[in-house]
Amino acid sequence: MSPRWLPGGLAPLGQKDFALFWVGWATTRFGKAVEETAALWLVYALTGSPALLGLMGLAQAVPATLLGPVSGAVADRVDQRKLLFVTQGLGGVASLLAGFLVATHRIEYWHLYILVGAQSAIDAFDGSARLALFPRLVPRALLPDAVTMNSTASRTAQLVGPIVGGVAIARLGEAAPFFINAVTFLVLIGAVALMRAAAPAHGRANGSLLSEMWESLRHLARAPVLSGLLLLEVVVSIVQINSVIITIFGREILDVGPEGLGGLLSAPAVGSVLALAGLLAFGHARRQGRFILVCCLAYAAALAVLAGAGGYPLAFGILAFIGLMDGLMTVSRHSVLQLVAPGAMRGRVMGWMGTITRGISPLGEMQSGTVAGLIGAGPALAAAGAVLAAAAGVTAAANRSLWRFRRATDPPPGTATAPAGGGD
Repeated sequence: MSPRWLPGGLAPLGQKDFALFWVGWATTRFGKAVEETAALWLVYALTGSPALLGLMGLAQAVPATLLGPVSGAVADRVDQRKLLFVTQGLGGVASLLAGFLVATHRIEYWHLYILVGAQSAIDAFDGSARLALFPRLVPRALLPDAVTMNSTASRTAQLVGPIVGGVAIARLGEAAPFFINAVTFLVLIGAVALMRAAAPAHGRANGSLLSEMWESLRHLARAPVLSGLLLLEVVVSIVQINSVIITIFGREILDVGPEGLGGLLSAPAVGSVLALAGLLAFGHARRQGRFILVCCLAYAAALAVLAGAGGYPLAFGILAFIGLMDGLMTVSRHSVLQLVAPGAMRGRVMGWMGTITRGISPLGEMQSGTVAGLIGAGPALAAAGAVLAAAAGVTAAANRSLWRFRRATDPPPGTATAPAGGGD
């Protein structure tokens, strides 16, 4: 199926295997967003504690941090499609068990910590497998648009999922979101089963898992664009807007119910979807490094403004703007990472990114719960904005390779090129 009949940034959908992958990815992301809304609602309803709600982040962070680099090395050595069968199946079973506990009124808040931790461990391997697989599903020329399409699916799910989750809790009961998520795992399993063109990974085993992990870490240290993006992402992950601070802000300051909370949780995704639609229609910035840092500064300013918002419409609008900046920043970052990561090392490079996004990001939720519990949600948001602005400024001044990075056929010195799609 030729991509020529598709407009602009939608061309990757003309590749059959990528189209299958994309539909499965969109569906599972939707289910995850539905389930996360219910888990947050239940923990806060059962405990009434911002700090205990923040511990959801710790439960997610520990497995992701420990397993992220390992999962990347595994993804470089095995057939990623077979790995996805395993991870998606295990994820579905975990959601079914949680739904059963809720439906039979046996759920305790610590059960949800176990669920989140188990899903985080599964996601570490699932994420590395997906990120290593999908660049082989499209030609290299379509890779930036494929990254944007993946992010579009994720952000749209984050827009619709919390709304559906809130309505499901209110209308169908607190167990419904967990059962909804369990069903969505079957879609990606079916999509992967139907893929035909993507060749399996070559199963490289030139050394031990530990030696291959250290090899990738040494490469990152020598590549200023890669290391700069990863270090910036560490800070962003810790202080970015997250579901915990939104839940506390919504419940304590705006006094919202489950449906109102679902709307607030979906607000950042509204902006993200707009950002991604713009990227698909008009393309990516050429000076991607500079673009990422400017978006980061705008994001920081919006956090400070949100700290003083006292009404639902204003808070929703600011959260949507934050999502807009986050969408632009995230897609640009992942596009650069996929372009400059060596094909033979892509799983490991993206595994380190997964350690940050799935490991350190949840620590941001714990940070939000702890700081908001001590000084309040508004001051916590203002402090996060100040830290993020400082990180963007320091990165712009200290990492000139990232500041000068331009999207081009040949990356600048200090990076390594990825082969064309299918050439892993």
